[in-house]
Amino acid sequence: MAWCRLGTFCAGSLVAAMVLASAGCSNGGGSSAPASRASGAIATATASAKSELDKIKNGVRAKGDVKAGAVSIGKDGHAVAPITVTNKQGDVVKYAVEVNFRDANGDLVDVVVLTISSVQPHSSKKASARSHRKLSGHLTAQIGAAVRY
Repeated sequence: MAWCRLGTFCAGSLVAAMVLASAGCSNGGGSSAPASRASGAIATATASAKSELDKIKNGVRAKGDVKAGAVSIGKDGHAVAPITVTNKQGDVVKYAVEVNFRDANGDLVDVVVLTISSVQPHSSKKASARSHRKLSGHLTAQIGAAVRY
């Protein structure tokens, strides 16, 4: 399994971030082509994150076990969101979590996938989701999907 350790991001998410970053490029024309490319890039990034989560064997969808807190911007310009998982099961488990960063308009601006390992039974554990690129303005973090395994 190519999942990363606590707090790090997976290669599939890095690809998604690069696709999102390229969405900001423009040919300088006044057409709607850049908007169309941006829409396609976001769809690709979301599909990439979903694909990473779908690779987990014997996982259970567990979005209800995960909460995202308020987003802050770090000194490096990257968005950071506190993530809390609550293991309601009787076994030690891992979580893979897709975190969607959205701007003030609700538009998707970045997607990351992180894993949170060794969550003890009937306990919570915290981690941080960090955007792949510099972001600014009012941002929110949403849990797009989560898998417990």
